[in-house]
Amino acid sequence: MTLSKASEDFIANLRLYLMTSGKKDAEIKEIAEELRAHLEDAENRGKNLETVTGGSPEAYMKNISSEMTTDFYGLIKLMPMFILLLIAYFVTGSAIRGDLSFSLLKLIAFPLIAAASIGAYIFTFRKIAGNTWSKKKEFTIFIGIQLITVGLMSAVLLLDIFYFQPFYTPSRAMMWVIAAMGVLIFFIGAIWSKTWITIILPLFLFGPDFVMSFMDVDEMTALYANMGVFVAGFILLMLYLLFQNKKQNPHYS
Repeated sequence: MTLSKASEDFIANLRLYLMTSGKKDAEIKEIAEELRAHLEDAENRGKNLETVTGGSPEAYMKNISSEMTTDFYGLIKLMPMFILLLIAYFVTGSAIRGDLSFSLLKLIAFPLIAAASIGAYIFTFRKIAGNTWSKKKEFTIFIGIQLITVGLMSAVLLLDIFYFQPFYTPSRAMMWVIAAMGVLIFFIGAIWSKTWITIILPLFLFGPDFVMSFMDVDEMTALYANMGVFVAGFILLMLYLLFQNKKQNPHYS
């Protein structure tokens, strides 16, 4: 039997909720299959999704999540890759531009901002899973998180320039080695996560820096070009995701 769109969406949202709650993949798959059978039986008897969830999808998800064990070991296993990707995002662009340096402010602030950003995304994913938000609202929230993250990092860079002295500045040759290691981490991350996002995003972020490192352009021109490519790439990516969602769910807005 083919489930209703509401039930299919609920199963997908439940998977997302449990995944962001740190549950095991095998248990998530088992729960999703059991729920699918339960919903098929309910719809065969003329009942809808609300009768199964009690009218509160989020409360239903929380109840299921509370009955499952959290895979702390699995979360710990993910941390090394996340840490490597964060480090690569922080240093690759500067290494390509030739302005990489390490200060106490950067070492403290960047990890805190990254952790807060990841937490905000996880919190948002959980809220999306438990609520029927419109794609416009989801898009606005994700844009907001991205802008706040970029704004905080830009503020840190400005403070670092005017108020902090670096305690280590690599040689230009070492910067190219660091940049190459960052690119390698992005490719390993793509294979590990089975998604191209860890390559596409750095391409928009650091691609212009790499091209302009071989051109005679002033710092402001390079900055504007870099920001322009990043913003354009980010907008195109979001529009593509929205188009894909609309094509797959033409009645959902």
